[in-house]
Amino acid sequence: MNWKDKTALITGGSGFIGSHLADYLVRLGANVIVGDLISVVGIRNLEDLKNNLKIVEFDVTNTQNLNELREKLDFIFHLAAMAYPIKCEENPELAFKTNVEGTFNILNYALNNGVQKIIFPSSAQLYGKYPKYLPIDEKHPIDISESIYNLTKRMGEELCDLFYEKHGLPVLFFRMFNSFGPKQAIEYFIPTVILQALKKKSIELWSDKPTRDFMFVEDTVRALVRGAEVEYCGGPINIGYGKEINVGDIARQIATTFNIDVKFLNKEVWGAMRMCCNNTKAQGILKWKPEISFEEGLNRTIKWYTLSSGQL
Repeated sequence: MNWKDKTALITGGSGFIGSHLADYLVRLGANVIVGDLISVVGIRNLEDLKNNLKIVEFDVTNTQNLNELREKLDFIFHLAAMAYPIKCEENPELAFKTNVEGTFNILNYALNNGVQKIIFPSSAQLYGKYPKYLPIDEKHPIDISESIYNLTKRMGEELCDLFYEKHGLPVLFFRMFNSFGPKQAIEYFIPTVILQALKKKSIELWSDKPTRDFMFVEDTVRALVRGAEVEYCGGPINIGYGKEINVGDIARQIATTFNIDVKFLNKEVWGAMRMCCNNTKAQGILKWKPEISFEEGLNRTIKWYTLSSGQL
């Protein structure tokens, strides 16, 4: 696809994945609009891009913000969400308003304004705390009882299905495994470990038992863009690297890099105990596969946080 004559809105575009996606689309030549709660979150992640895209104050729960858009949108990447499960538990009303009502508003706007396609990232957390088998494919049972976050993400998927099946709105939703890289919020695992190493000169974590499927963010955004480019609609499609990595091993690797100690408290952790993505469907439909190894991605991430730690 030639992106030079395409306009894309990224809701939540000042966040971790959103800012990397904005950078990638700008480099492809697209006309990019980032919509986010700029008065709250700022544009730090977009500083090096701000002259090459449009940034607007944007609340997905406020339909007036949508109606004030003057550009004809070709694509919407709907990334705006309460994405941290613990915060969803603390404020379920806001979680539903943002993750469910906000998704409905975006889909309804797209339907009424001729948007070519919507890309919606759901979550692999839907597969539950104790997966029945690994690697996890799209036929794996889901479990919405684990958290408010899971419930809102499943409702977002069902809204996508509704608008596609009832109204013919082109929409594709992914189930995202763990992305990591520069600019990720410090609450997430890899930034937490790196910043402990940098600032406390030691690492202390609740447990070394869980596993995750970590993929570098540049591969994540390539998958999102391929989702917009292909004709396939519906979902889910798993997006992940396809490798199960123990979090304790990651912490030990980072500790070795900084020549410091690591301690595990043997406490119960939030989220799934094991994660590993079967990305066969994504490879077939999107003609995509991960290109950046975990080791390379981790080295690039450590370098970025080392250079930025004084500002975090």
